[in-house]
Amino acid sequence: MNQHDKAATRARLLAGIIRSRAKGHPDAPALRAVARSLGKVARHLLDGSGDDAAERAHTALWQIRRAAPLSLPSDVIAYVSAALDGRNPGLHDLMPANPEHAHREGQLRARLLDLTEVGHLDSAEEAIVAAALAALLDLHTEHAALAEDVADHGRADAQPTAFRPHHSPLTGTHLPGRLTVSLHGRLIAELHVPYGITPDEIWQILRTFQLAA
Repeated sequence: MNQHDKAATRARLLAGIIRSRAKGHPDAPALRAVARSLGKVARHLLDGSGDDAAERAHTALWQIRRAAPLSLPSDVIAYVSAALDGRNPGLHDLMPANPEHAHREGQLRARLLDLTEVGHLDSAEEAIVAAALAALLDLHTEHAALAEDVADHGRADAQPTAFRPHHSPLTGTHLPGRLTVSLHGRLIAELHVPYGITPDEIWQILRTFQLAA
């Protein structure tokens, strides 16, 4: 099976997976549109040959990724392109501050290696390719959900946020998981706080110190 055939097979199988998952989904019309577009890419790859067909496929797949609804992790479409250029999309580094999130990210990366390094996507058996694509779709969906959690709980490279109550010499400095409280520039408390703590909750903590000052 040449590169065009592999890409066409992946596009056709991925279209079927997305179409089946569109049933009852809030984004069903957009998901079905993605499936139709992937089907067209598959047919064009089978009908064409050479660099020109591959270039048109890359362009079409990029347009599909841009048009995909947010509920569909568009990186999964890049596994079709990868059959042509050999570049799997991988997972971008979320750099979670929360150790639980860092552990989840590590598990996702391990699962990704299991799926992409053993050749399932290049199998001659379509059932194996389809299972790998479905698993990759699930994996990238979980990664997108984790990215939202990291956005709420903070990244490891987050810059400190300063909180200064009005008419008070108190200063609070927040980093994910930690809040330091200073009075007249002198550290008076260093607190472990929830990774998902809100600004309102931080202000409430500072009010407690303000009353005691």
